Amino acid sequence: MPADEHAHPPGSPVAVGPSGADPEAATRQLALLVRHGVEAAGAGVDLGGGFTSARLAGAHDDRRDAVLAALRVLGAENAHRLGDRTAVLVALFGPAVTKRVGAAAQTAVAEERWEALLLASAASDLLGPEQLEQVLALRAPDGIYPFPRGTASTLADHLSRVLAGYQRPRRLTLIISLWDRVCEQLIEQRLRVRRAKTQTRLDRIDKLRERHQVHLDEPLLGRLGREFAGGATLAAAARWTPPPTWTALEARWLLHDAIAATALLRFAAMMSDEDLATAVEVHLDELVAADACLSEEDRAKAARRPEGAYSHPARPGNYVHQLVQTLSQDRPITQKTETYVQIRVAMARNYGVVVFDAAQELLRGVYDEPLRNCWDTCQPWQVPNLRTWRDAMGFYRPPSTWEQPPVRDANSGAPTRTLAERLAAEPTADPASVETPHDLLWFADLADALAWFHGRNNAKVRHELPVPSLEYDAPPPAAAVSVPLAAAGVAQLVMFGATPPPRCSSWRELANGVKADVLISEAGTGVFPIPPELSDVDQMTVAGLTVELGLEPRQLAGWSGYMGNCIGESWYAAKARKGNCVLMALREGPDGRIVANLDIRRHLGGWQIYELRGRFNDDLEPELEKQIKQWVHSLPAPMPPAPEPLLPVPPVRARGGSGRRSAAGRIPAELTAELIVAVEQELASAPAVSARRVHARLARGLGRPGQPADFEPDAAVIALKRLDPADHTELLRTALDAGLSAKTLWQATRVRPLAAAVGRLDPELRSYDRLDTLTEGSPLPRTLRALVRRPEIAPAHAMDVVARAVRTAIGDLLGDLALARSVAHHPSTDLVCALAIATTCSTSTKDGSVQVTAPRATTVPGFPASDLSDENGPWQRALPATAELGVPVDQFWHRIAEHGLLVPEALLDKGGWPALWRRAHRSAT
Repeated sequence: MPADEHAHPPGSPVAVGPSGADPEAATRQLALLVRHGVEAAGAGVDLGGGFTSARLAGAHDDRRDAVLAALRVLGAENAHRLGDRTAVLVALFGPAVTKRVGAAAQTAVAEERWEALLLASAASDLLGPEQLEQVLALRAPDGIYPFPRGTASTLADHLSRVLAGYQRPRRLTLIISLWDRVCEQLIEQRLRVRRAKTQTRLDRIDKLRERHQVHLDEPLLGRLGREFAGGATLAAAARWTPPPTWTALEARWLLHDAIAATALLRFAAMMSDEDLATAVEVHLDELVAADACLSEEDRAKAARRPEGAYSHPARPGNYVHQLVQTLSQDRPITQKTETYVQIRVAMARNYGVVVFDAAQELLRGVYDEPLRNCWDTCQPWQVPNLRTWRDAMGFYRPPSTWEQPPVRDANSGAPTRTLAERLAAEPTADPASVETPHDLLWFADLADALAWFHGRNNAKVRHELPVPSLEYDAPPPAAAVSVPLAAAGVAQLVMFGATPPPRCSSWRELANGVKADVLISEAGTGVFPIPPELSDVDQMTVAGLTVELGLEPRQLAGWSGYMGNCIGESWYAAKARKGNCVLMALREGPDGRIVANLDIRRHLGGWQIYELRGRFNDDLEPELEKQIKQWVHSLPAPMPPAPEPLLPVPPVRARGGSGRRSAAGRIPAELTAELIVAVEQELASAPAVSARRVHARLARGLGRPGQPADFEPDAAVIALKRLDPADHTELLRTALDAGLSAKTLWQATRVRPLAAAVGRLDPELRSYDRLDTLTEGSPLPRTLRALVRRPEIAPAHAMDVVARAVRTAIGDLLGDLALARSVAHHPSTDLVCALAIATTCSTSTKDGSVQVTAPRATTVPGFPASDLSDENGPWQRALPATAELGVPVDQFWHRIAEHGLLVPEALLDKGGWPALWRRAHRSAT
């Protein structure tokens, strides 16, 4: 049929036939042929009535792609419409095609194994006929499609770029390995989706979390009741503290819950992946070991359901026991049994999340005050069931690689070295006998088991103090889930200059080798420029340690992952890329364990150590530090940098004559000197360092959409100082939505280096005219404005200004849901008090708020008890901080008399005010 080239774009499908023939039937056949894509029209398919399919000029498809597309539409029964069989086979596999290859291809078409046919056609330029037969025989598992999209011609180009350098037998091995690898990834992906579908939805977790927390609190409240059996005042109960052994008991209970939750998760995963019978065969011993963690009395208490509470037991060990009782009997598995089991294992993920969060909160609190709160020498943290559990489960993570520092413990028998270090010192020891609860490997086991239900094979681990950072719900690593994508990824690196490894037996080895070659190429081209005078220090031995130069960002990320420091952050890489610093790792022993990270910079014609830190930013042994410093000072002097062009300096405009002293010069020299010393000490303190990092996280919102700003902490403070109040409010809302905790911000804004430095001055010096204005946020007199511009004092002044500005922004967001959600998720006593006081003072109505106390009442319900009028209580202590939110706190008692204490309704969940107050107090202690 004729085609109007102006009406149809290039490459449009057409039916070509004799002039005068009726094209109606042919056009219907053409429409059926191209319903999944126009490529099939280019194969010259017989449409009947003397018509064949074709495409207008401008089509860019390969003929083999057209034939393959047409075959998928026509199927084996209509393949004859493509014309001569030999011509079709030549189009698919080249002129060297044999009858055996043709027969194998016909079988693949008849069985609709299109992925194998596509792969064989793409690989035909690289393989011989006998090898093509093996590719055509490939079968994907049911429901798995390793070649869902893409063309054979494009894949052929990518495979040629990657595999052309190998012999044909190696090519076949790698192509089949590519197929198998993609199928494995697709099966894993399907299993992850199926696992998640077997579990109770996460949006139902709050009721379980509340029940678990109430159950965990019951023994403590019972102990309090026994201490005051004859009755006690609220004040006496508020002053009461649990015995020093109590937290060790709670930690043991939570470890038992973690074991039970891990056992449930592992059983649930196997049941989802295979079937109930297989899960019983593989994991029943683990369930039995986990069941031993709870006594019958423990299970009875956890099963006791208060009125209105969630229907599931408070502890996962109850369901573990029920599974053991049901499955350990020698009975056939019926549909009724499977339903019974599925109901219980469906709660595995929610139990795991609840226990993980509770254990993490407890362990972080224990670290803050280990001696006072828990780790009494008379009650060491011991959990005998851990060894029983380990004998049944084994180790998911190799214990010889677990580098997490153990939890601190005042007991003399507690470990001080990591599990990996202890095992390295005793290579023949049984790891299960060396492991202790303090190592927290059981905590990682729980996170790994949770990761299986969040799309990952294991949790992301970063060793930190006090507990490791375990991200079980982080997005899974990107994977090429089709043959064309996997081949394209490696081919792209080859086109960038990477060389495939000469020997490899699998596609995974090939891909890793190409990636490694890219890293070497990047290092060779100097991603981080290394000064010529330091080019030979790589692999040099210093104080018994081997020097490794930092050459590219991924190398720094690897260091950071082990060391638990921030050297992997982008601003370090930016400094190194500009040549402002040289970064090194100092490694020890045959295993190359990193002992320290070193940052050196040019200084006065030589090199100076800018930072030298051990793991988790610990200090090194003095003698080792001394030797490293001597080595750095002995390095060849750096070449002087090229001089920067000089800019004209504008003349200083003087007022009142050149003999007039500056404003800063009129401040007593003794005051300035002492203040500078105090400011430097405050800025170097741990709270100030931590606060600057929080400000840097807040300042990330100053970047463009999709590109967060990346400030160094000091620069972030300056950037925040320059914002106006409206920008501060919007930035705070953005940061809260992005996950920055209001509690973290509140703690950071307590840090006021300049105010603290002024408070440390001698009383006589503090009497200097209006010096207190430095701490109040009020306008400064001219002399003090000059003082805070001094480079030694300006950073502290900026931090004070930013802290007050952020507090004001929090007040502006008083009714905002982002602030309420963040506080409700991570409450603290002082922040909850401040928001309640602000809500009480800023409104005379109850809209959007909940009344906690009756008008004129001062006693606030909840445990621990508190009184609004107690000068030493949390409410009176919170008044000065609340004033910084910009609310009229002088109206507090008037509002209390009018309508009582109010709190924002958005802060409260179903547990109401008592639950929020209890959680806030618990996080504080």
